Amino acid sequence: CWMGIGRSAVALLYELKGEHPFHGSILELGKQSLYVNGYELPKIANRFGHTIDISDITMDANGEYLNNSYDDVVLFKKLGFNDISSLDISPYEGADYIHDLNTPIPESLKGKFDFIYDGGTMEHLFNIPQCLWNIHDLLKPGGLVMHCSPSHNNVDHGFYMFSPTLFWDYYTQNNYDIVRSQIFEHRSEHSLQYKMDWTIYDYQPGCIESLAGKGWGRKKLGIWFVAKKHEESTRDIVPQQGKYLAIWENQIAFNPYQDRYDTISFKNVLRRILYLVPGMKRLITAINGWAKALHA
Repeated sequence: CWMGIGRSAVALLYELKGEHPFHGSILELGKQSLYVNGYELPKIANRFGHTIDISDITMDANGEYLNNSYDDVVLFKKLGFNDISSLDISPYEGADYIHDLNTPIPESLKGKFDFIYDGGTMEHLFNIPQCLWNIHDLLKPGGLVMHCSPSHNNVDHGFYMFSPTLFWDYYTQNNYDIVRSQIFEHRSEHSLQYKMDWTIYDYQPGCIESLAGKGWGRKKLGIWFVAKKHEESTRDIVPQQGKYLAIWENQIAFNPYQDRYDTISFKNVLRRILYLVPGMKRLITAINGWAKALHA
């Protein structure tokens, strides 16, 4: 993702197609580049029980695709869509609609699309609420929205790195169905030579609570989230974070502000005793810093 579609994203799309057959119109938020070869599509599709014909995808002796026989439009047609459009702030990459998603969409685009593909656009927008409202307005009832968005260790890629709870809480509190909620580990390469599959984990609120305040280490994380709109779905309910709603409603006994060192254990007791020794806290911090540098 991140404005490009690679092998793992294509695999997730074909998996999704098995449960929610694609049809009708799709809108790409940002014109998508492809980081998967056309000749790989049948093998990926076959993993999920689909058969596709790529006889119309042709290449010359140098490996270049002939006569626009393979691009984002062709990829989405192979997935089952018959009307493929893209929207971008600039005409630079040939988008069909030119619009700044920081601002409301025109009336002519409302309720027009069966599928919205956000493959790495929303993080580049300052006005996230307006973008989410636009997505709601663009979708037909019964349509799907898919986000492939950056999370941990994607500093300065865009304005934001997201937590999966943002998507879960916004869409559930606005009466959408959650179709997919996953996080994935990935590398940053945008290349046809990048062969490694993502490591994918199913996500629901609370499942990574043990990592709060600790992080995920050096690996990059992304979010793959799909939601379905209904006639009763809304866009303007401002979500409260679900775990705090549960606390306020006395559904869980948890203090989110509790220091992680408050847990009674020999290790934590020893840490606190040592910190009482003058200069010891500074020494321990320095030793930890040296150890991390040696293992870097």
